[in-house]
Amino acid sequence: METKTIKVIVVDDETRALNRMKILLNNFPYVEILELIDDAEKAFSAILYHKPHLVFMDIEMPGRSGLELAEDINKNNLDTKIIYITAYDHYAIKAIKTYAFDYLLKPVNIDELKTTLERFKTKLLSNLSKREFEIIRLIGKGLNSKAIGETLFLSRHTVDTYRRTILEKTGCKNAAELISYATRNHLI
Repeated sequence: METKTIKVIVVDDETRALNRMKILLNNFPYVEILELIDDAEKAFSAILYHKPHLVFMDIEMPGRSGLELAEDINKNNLDTKIIYITAYDHYAIKAIKTYAFDYLLKPVNIDELKTTLERFKTKLLSNLSKREFEIIRLIGKGLNSKAIGETLFLSRHTVDTYRRTILEKTGCKNAAELISYATRNHLI
């Protein structure tokens, strides 16, 4: 797989947390930090301007929360994914409802960050659609095309077409290779 730069913005009202994320992210040569922002109000303008692949953001911030910022990102149909970095696990359900890519607890563990970035890089490089990811997950659960079609309300023919496209995009020859690829790249 070719290397592609992942462009990120980090939003956190705590300077110490911003600096820690900068140090952690600098361990990954394929990550480019566009901005470190300590104010959620300013962050949305920067996100609109830069259109980053990822925004790492805290949830509890003065003025606007990270959840409110995520709503603005989603309302504007930006192709920016959100990874929450927070000290609180009780926001997880709300975060999922904002289509968060991931949810990391502070202090962020470099191994968890690496897993998240590798999963995102795979998604970015493979250019798989949301529906294709759903189908990969169902294949990983052992479902055949007919069962996947019933689960997703698609015809078997449509699922088979998706399967062929997924194999082409991932460079896999069959379902076994695809499951191995998906497991290795944390897609399932």
